[in-house]
Amino acid sequence: MVSCMGSVWVTLSLALACISGFSLTSAAWFRNGTVSFGIFLHCYGPTNAPCNQTCTMYRTLDEIPDVSWQIAAILLFTGWLLLVFGAVLILSWMLIPEGLCQRRVCTPARYAQTAAVVVTILGLLVFPFALDSAFAKVACGSSWIYYSGDCKLGWGFMMAIIAVMLSCLLPIIGRYNLNEIKMKIIISSMRESLLDIEDN
Repeated sequence: MVSCMGSVWVTLSLALACISGFSLTSAAWFRNGTVSFGIFLHCYGPTNAPCNQTCTMYRTLDEIPDVSWQIAAILLFTGWLLLVFGAVLILSWMLIPEGLCQRRVCTPARYAQTAAVVVTILGLLVFPFALDSAFAKVACGSSWIYYSGDCKLGWGFMMAIIAVMLSCLLPIIGRYNLNEIKMKIIISSMRESLLDIEDN
């Protein structure tokens, strides 16, 4: 049986994996009136009318315009994969017996989520270095590292930041859930020993 904290952990893990994936595929990390770009996508056309935009997806690392952009893409995609892996582990935990949680599922899931947070934060810190690329200078004017020039911060970048902030809670919730499971096991074993003593 899954505890209340376990349900919160599973739900939040799956939701944050979906939100992070959605923000990675967004072209709205930086934008001005006619250009918007994100990690794996850039679009041309009026940003207030997304149906009239022409978008290009970066399918390989060679297509991404700058080395720091490529590094950020690798880090952010790896962070997302680790977050998804942790969510799948937690989801599988619902299907296995309670006693196996600590050794086989919960601890690796917490470690995967912690690694996902660290790697994603590194990716979010590296991506603004791409504002110094030739592509960003054409799109944003006089942009520089951590200065977006004529571009504005878009909702995709903000969503990624909020998702990683919330993801910081996942290992903490997982640890609390593990402690709750340990207490249930201890209490049930104490009950069994008390029943054995009463029977004798």
